[in-house]
Amino acid sequence: MKNKILVLALAGVMTLSMVACGSAAANTETESAQVEDEAVPTASNEAAQDLDENSIDFIKQVSNECAPEIDFSDCDTFTDMLNKKKITAGMGYANITVGDVDVFAVTSGTYDNMDGNMAGIDATLFTYDDGNIVELGKICSGGTAYPIATKDGYIYTASNHWVCKYVIGDDNSLKIMEKASVVYDENGDGTYFYDSEDGGDYSQMDQEYLQEIMDQLFEEMSNAEIINFDTVAE
Repeated sequence: MKNKILVLALAGVMTLSMVACGSAAANTETESAQVEDEAVPTASNEAAQDLDENSIDFIKQVSNECAPEIDFSDCDTFTDMLNKKKITAGMGYANITVGDVDVFAVTSGTYDNMDGNMAGIDATLFTYDDGNIVELGKICSGGTAYPIATKDGYIYTASNHWVCKYVIGDDNSLKIMEKASVVYDENGDGTYFYDSEDGGDYSQMDQEYLQEIMDQLFEEMSNAEIINFDTVAE
């Protein structure tokens, strides 16, 4: 991704767009896709509504809502998933490498990112383990201004007020290595948060340092490569 990702400080409450997931991504006008997130309601799932929107659990819950659910039980290969129409018209797929792991990414909808890429804002990720297909997990961004991207063994997703950096472990586990977020009050003053699935306690970190981390993660994502999905035709 060669263009800088814009962090819109005056955006509303940090929430993920359930409208932006799926086919809505394919129908979004590309002009607005380069500027900001969609108009965002809160997560539709009651479990997600009860979660702290700055938490990793919230990101995971909404990712599970957005990314496609695919029954691959009768598939031996990724090609089988296509041939058996597990990936249907309008959806997209891509073969990517994340670290040393070959990943098959499936998005619920693609859109023209106006940079030569057919991008996606959600994905269910698969790989092979002992010759069998396994699901690594699901990821999503908060709008078409933040297409899923990858670089140097990491996958990046983001929204106006948060950014996530994923890694795939040796046990084929998809983990959020770093997540930074900000909440603005009525005066436009931000409170920053940081979390990771490494088990550490980051609750006492200095606010200025947290802002630097968030800026750095957005910078990393802005220099990452947007995943270019092949769109399944009608």
